[in-house]
Amino acid sequence: MEKKISLISYIIVIFTVILCYSLFFDFDTYFLSTEESLAKISYDEITNEDVKIINDQIDYYQEYYNVTINLIDDINLNSGSYDIDLDYNNYTVTETLNSLGNYFKVFNQEFFNRFYENNMNGLNIYLANDISSNDDYGNNADIVGLFFVQDNKYIIILDVTSNESVVKIAFHETMHAIEEYLNLNNIYFSNWNSLNYYGFTYPNNYSSNYFGDVLGNNVNRNNIYFVDNYARSSAVEDRARIFEYICLGYDFSGYPRLNEKANYLKNIIFSYLPELSYSKYIG
Repeated sequence: MEKKISLISYIIVIFTVILCYSLFFDFDTYFLSTEESLAKISYDEITNEDVKIINDQIDYYQEYYNVTINLIDDINLNSGSYDIDLDYNNYTVTETLNSLGNYFKVFNQEFFNRFYENNMNGLNIYLANDISSNDDYGNNADIVGLFFVQDNKYIIILDVTSNESVVKIAFHETMHAIEEYLNLNNIYFSNWNSLNYYGFTYPNNYSSNYFGDVLGNNVNRNNIYFVDNYARSSAVEDRARIFEYICLGYDFSGYPRLNEKANYLKNIIFSYLPELSYSKYIG
């Protein structure tokens, strides 16, 4: 009886060893096969997928809004006033393109088609990771966006690495594009200066000093004429600042002087670009 029990115990031990070995071998095989399957997804394949997503998004904006987002050509400015480093990082480009969805929904294709009139070649958006100025005016402020006309194109450059919202920057630079379009059609904001207080003139340079006529610096809302210091620098920057706030849904009704400016700005724009009055964000 004792021998029989020993034999049974021996058989159980042998069986246990075989089972444990089998489990270990299967686990090791599974681990190796998992490693091998991961290795099959190459860096090039991931990169190519990123590029496909980017290109699909750009194609959509181009087709639906008739706006070019240029990731190919370098910026060669006729003026040497700025140094621009374009952004070719797939991650930041993808994030920026997703964010620009909130920019495009404010407008419509009819509006963007305006930038093909007068022998122009449309609105072109470039993405940069740095914009620096070579003159004294720009060195006083952090440059997060640029607008200029070159080679019959309306060109907007956005610094996608700045702390500013890329959508906010895009709204601001779009106002510059709108103003350029209006000027080409001999339309101007002729009464703008009359909306400022008596004796004020734009200094045409940026100052970080404290001003009591800036939003947030005065408890008397009747004395607030500018959204910030940058708006005080020039009439075109004043209008661009107010426009970006309008597009972001800011309500100026509690600030009589700013509200006058916002309404005057919209009246001029809607008179010549009525398609923007349809926008629930601007109109």
